Amino acid sequence: MPQQGTARMDADLFAAFCARVIERLPRDMDPTIAQGHIDNPSALAKLLREALMPPDEKPATPPYLVTVDYGMSLADMIAAGRYDWTNSDITAKHFPVKGEGKAEVEIQLVHFDRVMGSDDVIRELDKMGLRPAAIEELLAFGAKYPDVQREFPIVALKSVWRSAFGYRYVAYLFRHGSGRSLYLFWFGDGWGEVCRFAAVRK
Repeated sequence: MPQQGTARMDADLFAAFCARVIERLPRDMDPTIAQGHIDNPSALAKLLREALMPPDEKPATPPYLVTVDYGMSLADMIAAGRYDWTNSDITAKHFPVKGEGKAEVEIQLVHFDRVMGSDDVIRELDKMGLRPAAIEELLAFGAKYPDVQREFPIVALKSVWRSAFGYRYVAYLFRHGSGRSLYLFWFGDGWGEVCRFAAVRK
């Protein structure tokens, strides 16, 4: 009898195991995220653990505590995040800072694990007693926890800019190759199942 820890799967069992892993992994993963997991073994291990864990056993993500300083300009908030790339339309004119003083905020990253529209996300957050994070809260998060966005996109749906053409845009954090970026995306489009939505308790 082989000693514990030395048994090896035969070829058929290994093939079946790999097939099940592939079946459980998200199918709409962005290529840059996939490359990030290839380059980061710990992130890949975390993804595989989550994929293979039964849905009702997945642990809840603990909240992230941030300090939002409303005395900072939007440009200074962006600079504090040290992003490698920022959408040029994320300006104080399009996203005015709303608030005074400083505030301690707990941000939840909510993962629905399915494709959802922005309005659907907001409705589901409301049922959970949450509201979408504003851009000030998203930027505070990005500055304090810079590596989280390398794992998945983080979306803030509260602050919305309507362009001259009538399109609505919201900000989100994501990876850009090996770097970190601050993007805009259409509010009306669907979000992939890999996305996390920054939310705050009401």
